[in-house]
Amino acid sequence: MVAQPAQPPIVPSSTPEAAQTEATPIDQILDTLILAKLQSRSPQQQQQVLDFVEFLKQRNPPQSPQKTIWEKIRENTARIPPEEWENMPTDGSYQHDHYLYGTPKREL
Repeated sequence: MVAQPAQPPIVPSSTPEAAQTEATPIDQILDTLILAKLQSRSPQQQQQVLDFVEFLKQRNPPQSPQKTIWEKIRENTARIPPEEWENMPTDGSYQHDHYLYGTPKREL
């Protein structure tokens, strides 16, 4: 039996997707475990794993990160002209029933 030279793994240890996100310790452990198991497989099995990962990637494309509620509020309020802010009531927090439902203003 002729010994075959060690083949480099098909899956690189560092991908552009991985570089975009900060890895947590559990992610690093999983990466190490997955790569160790993958490297112990035959080249044909490695190719099957790669095909499966590509299938999963196409089936579930990565989503862009969602904006936080504060980012959405900042974007929406940035579109309001300054003169509209000047027309906003200053007592809206304690007179909300008046502004929402038309009830008489409460005396303070």
